[in-house]
Amino acid sequence: MRSANRPKQNTVAELPGALFAEERQRSILELLRRTGKVTVEELTRAFRVSPPTIRADLSRLEAQGLLRRTHGGAIALENTLYEPPYAERAVLRHAEKRSIALAAAELVQEGDTVLIDAGTTCHEIALVLKEFRKLTVVTNSIASAEALAENDGIETILIGGIIQPRRRATLGALATQFLSQIQCDHAFVAMTGVHTEAGFTVVDFDAAQLKRRMLEKAKQAAAVADSSKIGQIAFACVGPINSANLLITDHGISAESRHAIESAGLAVIAGPPC
Repeated sequence: MRSANRPKQNTVAELPGALFAEERQRSILELLRRTGKVTVEELTRAFRVSPPTIRADLSRLEAQGLLRRTHGGAIALENTLYEPPYAERAVLRHAEKRSIALAAAELVQEGDTVLIDAGTTCHEIALVLKEFRKLTVVTNSIASAEALAENDGIETILIGGIIQPRRRATLGALATQFLSQIQCDHAFVAMTGVHTEAGFTVVDFDAAQLKRRMLEKAKQAAAVADSSKIGQIAFACVGPINSANLLITDHGISAESRHAIESAGLAVIAGPPC
C-alpha cells in the first residue's frame, strides 16, 4: 500500500500553472537541466497555457542562447548525448537540408562514385542524386539505399554492419572495415557539431568511427551540417576541422561563423534558399 507520507516525484505535470513569463521560463530551464529535453505538449499541460505561449517562451530562451529548439520542443545545450528520433529529425529544418542537398549535387558528375552517410540531411542528398542517370553510390543508410535502388542507372552498395533502427543505418566495426575495400570520388558525411576548436563531433563513438573513415575514403570529402549545428559540440569527436575538404551548409550561416571556419582552413559552401 502506498504511504501517504511518501514524497511526490518532481515531474513536469506537477509544476504550478499560474506563473509570470519570466518565472515560467526559469522553470523550463530547470526542467531542461534535470531531464535534458522538454516538449511543447507537456509544458502546455504543466503550465496551463497555450502552445503558442510555450513556443514563444522557447524562442525567447533560444535567442538568449539558453536552449536549442527542436521539432515539438527543446533540448538543453549542454546535453551532448541527445539525438532526436529519426522521424523528428526528418521534418526538422527540412528546407535547410534540401538546400544542402542541392549544393552537394552540384559537385557530382554523371559516372562518379559517391559515399553517402546516414542521417536525414544525407538522405536529402540521396533523393537529389536519385535523378542522375549513372552513379555508383555506397551508403550505410537503409532509407537512402532503398530510394536509390529505384533507379536502374545507379549501382547502390549498402554497407554491411549492425543495424541501428533508431538511425535506420548500419554502424559498428564491420561497417568501418567494409570501407577498407573502396575509394570514392565524393563523400558526404553528416555532423552533429561543427566547431573551429573542437572540430567535427557526433553523439557516440560508433558513429564517430565510421564517419572518420568515410572522410578518409574520398578524393573530395564534404562534411554536411545545417547552420544550427555551427558552433555546437557533441560528445564524440570525428576529427579536426581540417579533416574534411569542405563544409556544405545552408544560407543561414552567419558571416562571422563562415569567416571563422574558413580561417581555420575549411572551405565553406552555402546552399541556396529553398
